[in-house]
Amino acid sequence: MRSKKILLLLIIFLTLLGTGTMLSNVQSQEANQLLEAYGLSNNTRSFEIKNNQSVSDFLKYLEKTFPQNKIQLHLTSKRKDNQTLVWSNHDVLTLPTESGRYFTSDDFKGRVSFGVLGLNAKVPTLKTQNNEYINLNNTYYSVIGTLKHYRRMKQNGYYLTTGTKQPTGKFKLKDYTIIIDSSNKVIRKIARHYHVKVKTPVFVRKHQKRQLSVIKEFLFIILLVFVATIANIILAYLDWQTVKATHLKGSLLRNWLANHGFRIILVELLLSLGAYFFLCWRAFYSNREHLLMLLLGSWGVIALVYSFFIFLCWRKENTHA
Repeated sequence: MRSKKILLLLIIFLTLLGTGTMLSNVQSQEANQLLEAYGLSNNTRSFEIKNNQSVSDFLKYLEKTFPQNKIQLHLTSKRKDNQTLVWSNHDVLTLPTESGRYFTSDDFKGRVSFGVLGLNAKVPTLKTQNNEYINLNNTYYSVIGTLKHYRRMKQNGYYLTTGTKQPTGKFKLKDYTIIIDSSNKVIRKIARHYHVKVKTPVFVRKHQKRQLSVIKEFLFIILLVFVATIANIILAYLDWQTVKATHLKGSLLRNWLANHGFRIILVELLLSLGAYFFLCWRAFYSNREHLLMLLLGSWGVIALVYSFFIFLCWRKENTHA
């Protein structure tokens, strides 16, 4: 009997590990998709402004009109292959680098433009005194990082900061496709102001389609919780058989059920917490709170089922008595 109970608790622990692993797969896919989307969110849109306004003037308009809204821009060049200008009024999603670092919000505020290279960037560079610079028309931009290789991420591109005071701010807006990540309200207002048509970039459309692929992970999580529930019902049945063998009655029976049930539920809580710490150590999670909520939720379900099954058996016994 004891070995059966240990086996059932082991099955419950394995199902908890399985549910956490499925969540890790989901969050890993989302993280990779965001990286493949060049650090922009699913709410990213694009448009083109065909006038002689400079990038700096456009940024001044954004800063004046939307001082409290989070906005991030990627301006992809139509003339210079693989060049992207980056600007944001808040901290950007940091992309992993092979060396150096990615841009921070402070990099857009100064008078100097910085560069980050793709792993195989096709752009003239100059190395001197252990520093690397991008050379464009005899203008030099200090390289602060090189991106790691990621599947479907542009490897031969290079990124430059831009700002109202930076040299890249003098570039003409008509030479770039504007990719903007912000709220729908902000994007619509900008589109109306410039009389432009907003589009959804290809990488965002692909990302939206791939979101459906996580359904199988969620279905598997439900299946694992169901298996844990069945295991706990069997465990409750074995405990009730033990109760019947003792021939306890009245308050002695209630006290035994309460004490033993509490120990079982506490053991399963410790198994859930053990699974949490083990998975945090071995798996990737972009948000560990979601893992904790999932495991505690699963524990709550199986604990409730165990308690309800014991209650039904106790009530049935009292009815026959």
